[in-house]
Amino acid sequence: MLGISQLPGRAHAQQLAEPRGALRTGSAADTRAGSEPPDWLFPVSRLDEALPKWLQIGGEYRNRLELPAGIARAPVSDSYLLNRLRVNATVQPAPWLGFHGEVQDARIFYNRHTAASSSYEDTWTLWEGYVQAGRSKEGWVDVLAGRQALRFGDERVIGPSNWLNVGRTFNIGRIDVHHDNYRVSLFAASVVPGDGAELHSVLPGNNLYGIYASLQNIIPEATLEPYVLWRLAPANAALPETLGRGHLREVTTGLHWHGTLPAGFDYDTEIDWQGGSLGSASIDARAAYAAVGRRFGSVTATPRIFLEANYASGTKDRTRDRWSTFDQLYPSNHDKFGFADQVGRRNLVQFRLGAEENPARTWKLKQAVEGYWLATASDNFYGSSGAVAVAAHPGASRRIGTELDLVAEYQWVPGLSFGFGYARLFTGSFLKRTTPGRDYVYPYAYLQYNFSPSSRGLHP
Repeated sequence: MLGISQLPGRAHAQQLAEPRGALRTGSAADTRAGSEPPDWLFPVSRLDEALPKWLQIGGEYRNRLELPAGIARAPVSDSYLLNRLRVNATVQPAPWLGFHGEVQDARIFYNRHTAASSSYEDTWTLWEGYVQAGRSKEGWVDVLAGRQALRFGDERVIGPSNWLNVGRTFNIGRIDVHHDNYRVSLFAASVVPGDGAELHSVLPGNNLYGIYASLQNIIPEATLEPYVLWRLAPANAALPETLGRGHLREVTTGLHWHGTLPAGFDYDTEIDWQGGSLGSASIDARAAYAAVGRRFGSVTATPRIFLEANYASGTKDRTRDRWSTFDQLYPSNHDKFGFADQVGRRNLVQFRLGAEENPARTWKLKQAVEGYWLATASDNFYGSSGAVAVAAHPGASRRIGTELDLVAEYQWVPGLSFGFGYARLFTGSFLKRTTPGRDYVYPYAYLQYNFSPSSRGLHP
């Protein structure tokens, strides 16, 4: 993911495994790139040195200019500025006890055709706030309760969707059991919607329960992450998955498996199966992802080439009592289905070829081209959020289009980075028939600043 930074506090515990093939940049913890930062650039770090060790202050600021054109595949363009500020405080009165709180102010400016929706604007609200007993890197168990941004695996099923200006958090209770190369998380959570209130109330009955494990080196040079997720959700206008169809009772069983191979190769795969019921219909849905990459050289400056394939099932026959449209749950879709963020993990077939380079310690580059098809023409085309983007048009071509992505980031010093990118979705036969047919063009540029070049959080 380009331009996404780790949050303070428990971020390293949430990220059970680093995603393969993702361009990780803008991280406050990434001290490899850039030179030593000057003291004047991070006054909060000096403040933390003066504060007691049990009290630490942190945060981040991100500013992004976006200039989309071809909005809704129509001759409509816009230009706007996205600002996001997060400020946090961590209190750790004992090594085994910590309190973390974080507020967020997210705003959109100068927009003309883009609505200030909950994904763009959410002013001065509680982003995170939790208490934790135990340490995620030591001992056998830790317990957490409150509001938290969740990250599991490479965030294909659960992530904070941090590229969005607002992002995603959960009200949660969780227990993590860990030792050496093993970690198992058990949790009960409700996603926090952007409802305009300072604290945000969750939607009653929209709950997610899960167990997610990370098992390293059971297979040499590999990590296995099996998981089971149980979702309950009412029929509600705020939930496109259940609107007009009834109560959702759904179980997702999945496995994420990634590792390295000889000769510079790496691989990553994830498979999911969903069962249960949606109203009167039974659920039988599937999704799969596979990727292979190879770095051509022994140093990071040499390029890495990768090939990826994605599949998420759709419902072929809506007259039958079987629902096969994959529920993408709560992913971080940015980059995984292109940088234009026009495509979701539902009723989809995708192939992607790309390259990554680090021409210098301070630069990270990525280029990719990908093709999209509907898994079945009988189902809708779904956007990145999982909502219907274009209604089903049986008889039309399944070809959605082709996307080109060009992205780059320059990290001046750890904690301060600049990035820019260009993405273009060339409309295929399906979109040309069902929409005005314009290509979607998405140029952007951003600045990411972390209050400290590294964050100690709850776990120094």
